[in-house]
Amino acid sequence: MGSYRYETAFASAFAVNALFDHGVVDRILHNGGDIVLFATPGGQHVSLHFIDSALPLYEIRKTLRDNGVKDIYTLFLLWSDMMLPREGQVYRADDWMEALYTLYDNCIYAYDQMDSESFIFPVYFRGESQLRRIEYGTTVRFQELTCRRVRTHLEGLNDTWFVADFGGAHGKAHDPHAHAVFSAALSEYYLLLGVAPDDDRETIKRAYRLLARRYHPDLNPSPEAHEQMQRINQAYQAILGTKQD
Repeated sequence: MGSYRYETAFASAFAVNALFDHGVVDRILHNGGDIVLFATPGGQHVSLHFIDSALPLYEIRKTLRDNGVKDIYTLFLLWSDMMLPREGQVYRADDWMEALYTLYDNCIYAYDQMDSESFIFPVYFRGESQLRRIEYGTTVRFQELTCRRVRTHLEGLNDTWFVADFGGAHGKAHDPHAHAVFSAALSEYYLLLGVAPDDDRETIKRAYRLLARRYHPDLNPSPEAHEQMQRINQAYQAILGTKQD
């Protein structure tokens, strides 16, 4: 099995297990590794597509149409290291990438493998023009999987589609006030880690590990990495201090 297949297989298995753990999956209908079809407890059918190679626009359109005919909601997830621009980059997306971030509220869902641990997170395409600033988010909240219909008006993708996502650019995980009232400092800590007050310790630890790998000065040569890592450590310790074992 090649390196890219290793990454995809582990990310797919992790996502399926996490969705089961959060009560999102009722049963698996098909599991081909890179494509997973499951039914939710509410009876909706969702197809996850883990993408690790070139994805032309016509293939996106065909997948959406074929699934839509069967009332299947589609979620594309891209291997971040291979297929997505780096964080902070000002980027002009190709037509297929523009199609994906249009489907998912100006973000594309990504997966990555770090040592033996898999992560799934949003990559935001900030801005209004074709030039977008890239911002990497933190771990998704699997319990917030949403199925909806989306209308797009792009050349080559002009129709209404069945899509599944984790809240897009307006995900609840980025609003610490949605569940409780905290001090201003603690609210900022939740925002920094991209978690919510009702997340369990393991979810918070996973979000921290993702950010630590992204900003640790030994791995990130940018001048801001050391200061950002200090803020992440401070936020992590403060949030864990509010949690009981």
